[in-house]
Amino acid sequence: MNAVCSDRELGVLVDRLLLEQGRLDPLELLLALDLLPYADYEAWRLGRRPDLQGALRADPIQVAELLERAATYARAQGLAATPLEHHGWGDLPGPLQIGHHAGLVQACAAAQVPPPDRRQLDLFQDSSAQLLAGEIGQALAERRTDQARALVARLMRQDPPHRHLRGFLRLIQALDLVGTADPRGRLQELESITPLARALLGHRDRDLLAPLWVALAESIAERPFDPRTPQLHASLAWARAGRWESVRAAVEAEPRWRDQPVLVLAHGEACWRLRDLLAARRDWMGLCWDHPLEAEGAFATATFPDRRLADLWGAFGDLEPALEIEDFPAWVLLSEPGMAVAVPPEAAPADERGAAYHLLRRLIRGDDRIALRRELAEVHPELLRLFLGRRIP
Repeated sequence: MNAVCSDRELGVLVDRLLLEQGRLDPLELLLALDLLPYADYEAWRLGRRPDLQGALRADPIQVAELLERAATYARAQGLAATPLEHHGWGDLPGPLQIGHHAGLVQACAAAQVPPPDRRQLDLFQDSSAQLLAGEIGQALAERRTDQARALVARLMRQDPPHRHLRGFLRLIQALDLVGTADPRGRLQELESITPLARALLGHRDRDLLAPLWVALAESIAERPFDPRTPQLHASLAWARAGRWESVRAAVEAEPRWRDQPVLVLAHGEACWRLRDLLAARRDWMGLCWDHPLEAEGAFATATFPDRRLADLWGAFGDLEPALEIEDFPAWVLLSEPGMAVAVPPEAAPADERGAAYHLLRRLIRGDDRIALRRELAEVHPELLRLFLGRRIP
């Protein structure tokens, strides 16, 4: 499991979750690590699968060990364990089952939270109206729309000028209007309520919005990709819902999808989240050749999922003299020879950029003949210089 997430990477992720959510929930950590697919998590919450253990993308023993490492890290920062129960959403009553592995069940039975003596009470935050607003947010996230309506009615009577009242009403209205607008109008509505849902529900905006994105994706499933309206392609709506298998299938159903950078990026992220690292890196390296500006923008974002590749991109940008973006796939071989498996020769373009990649790939993989060095010197002397420098003891 350390290979999936090193101690450093785990610490960074735990810090982010603590900053965003104020606590460490073991299931939220598994979702963030893509060890638990959101679609399966959602099905479990809705009573459509008996437990979570069978949905995990790793052995339950390893998952339990990872969760304990994360909990230990959080407790070292002063947080304390508090019992955690898992309940269903919607009309599903009663507690839910994690699985039959005792270690996994125990690891999922507690959240790490700031201890009570560290919390500073605030009369406004602890007011009955504010507590009621918290109940509304929880009802919306857990898809109990009728309960949310009843609670909003109470809030209207108790505190008519409450600052979140209009926002709650708008979210309920959005739930009521699922499927009633044309796809373009529905997309605009979803985009407009997304920041509102984030402000009112925090990270649980995902639980409210996911079925809305699913409904949009299903309504445009047969719509071909149009570069003039890329957001109206099912793959992008599926991505917003966390349905990565559907993202990949929708992209691959498009002829010549590699000609569209937005689809390549969607496909790459889907492959990454589905644990198909080779396919994801094939997409991202191909983007350097086919759409270099889009590749540069993707690698530089803080949300780019492949942090190792992002680190390599940072080192690539520090080279003197600088290389072109199209040289990145070949240069990466110097630091990550295993990338040659992800990017086969036929994936490279049929020009000098591809020739440089072919030659360096062969040299890196052991076919170190003088003739190949000479060819690379003619095509790309700087890459040959870097290759030779790498070989000096």
